[in-house]
Amino acid sequence: MPLVIVAVLAAAVVGLVVGSRLPWGSVPLSVEEGVVVLQDEASGFASFQGRDGTQLGFDVESVAWSAGGQEGQGDPPCLREGKKVAAEVGYRWVRLPDGGARPFPLWLAC
Repeated sequence: MPLVIVAVLAAAVVGLVVGSRLPWGSVPLSVEEGVVVLQDEASGFASFQGRDGTQLGFDVESVAWSAGGQEGQGDPPCLREGKKVAAEVGYRWVRLPDGGARPFPLWLAC
């Protein structure tokens, strides 16, 4: 489990670095409905399982959120450790330097 958390956090950092080098402008997100689980409150690691089978792991501090008419950045109030929460996640596919691509979650609504 600790190795998974480290890998997800490293992916988030890579996503932020790559994202900061992209040209400015309006970029639509892919939005998927599914279930989010806060796996570890201390590290902020959460997982998402979309209805279409999309699986994402992310650091809750790295996403913008909206919940119950409120909006914010980091620590979505709707997430509790170990609890499944119906949610929508907005993510963007980012091309990586090695030629591959990876989805990076940027927004959560629950």
